[in-house]
Amino acid sequence: MILNIQTRILRTINFPTMRNLLIAFILLIIAYSCTTDYDLQLEATSSRLVVDAKITNQDGPYLVRLTKSHSGSHNELILASSGDTVYNYHYPFDGTKAVQDAEVFIKDMNTQFTDTLIKCPTGLLKYHEATNNYHAWSIFEMADTSILMGFYKTQKIKGVAGHSYSLTIKWQGQEYHAESYMPPVPTLDSVKLKFTTGDFGKFDYNIPLIYFKEPQNERNYYLFITQAPYGVWPYSILSDEYLKEYVNGLDVCKGNSPDYWINAYPHANGSGGIDDYFIEMHSLTKEGYEYYKSLIQQFRTDGGSYSSSPASPPTNLDNGALGFFRASAVNRVDFKREDPPQSEWLP
Repeated sequence: MILNIQTRILRTINFPTMRNLLIAFILLIIAYSCTTDYDLQLEATSSRLVVDAKITNQDGPYLVRLTKSHSGSHNELILASSGDTVYNYHYPFDGTKAVQDAEVFIKDMNTQFTDTLIKCPTGLLKYHEATNNYHAWSIFEMADTSILMGFYKTQKIKGVAGHSYSLTIKWQGQEYHAESYMPPVPTLDSVKLKFTTGDFGKFDYNIPLIYFKEPQNERNYYLFITQAPYGVWPYSILSDEYLKEYVNGLDVCKGNSPDYWINAYPHANGSGGIDDYFIEMHSLTKEGYEYYKSLIQQFRTDGGSYSSSPASPPTNLDNGALGFFRASAVNRVDFKREDPPQSEWLP
């Protein structure tokens, strides 16, 4: 980068003598000649592989997403084609740089079976026939887990609680590895929504409570994924350090902002509201727990004077890759919201 730095002296000249006019003229010439070139060498930051991978005991396929780290925003032009037609898209919407040319493998270390992952489909081309008012036309819809977003999927492997798994990625002449054990997960006996009256001027809301038997004499870690009418909240984690043998109505939003639950679990007046919910309880290793704990702490960091500087979360990947590969057993409960007594409705 070349910066031209010029110093200019602007001055009102009002000298009656020829000598003063000559001095002013000489000063202006000197000022305009003061130009220095500076070559600022900006340090180039090399991209690093970012991995988001998991395997569970639920039915597959299991997904691995590969992207490249970069600074600033990113709006890459992606070309999708079908036959002789090419469709242009400014994607991905989340500002990532997808890795589309990697080889990915997941191995069950107990059975020694290795599954080779394949690229997820790019999307779906939809054809619309001609009508009285419109000509025939086609539209390409990007898949949520498209290879254009860096997604790969398994073909045959099945996750089993108590097994260990390895992830291998080959990309641009480099290999990356990670291993993860899949701990068992307790059975959720039931889930209830606790109706809570909001403060004056605030909405009423529901808080999910869970009930389960916690294994004792061992340290366990969990991640909760909850589905509410307005979205999914995937970052609720728990250590069993202070849990009793039977967990009787645990508020899974403990440690997270209550504003989310007020918005995501609202109490809708009248009928016709969205009543379908689910909660998934995922087992975590200690390394997985520390990874998500670090992510949550970074989300809460406001960047102020008293906040610590953000750092890369811990990873179980080698060779400088970022992200995490986790193996989780999952227990899921689907449930519906129950309306409160009529006396609690506003007239």
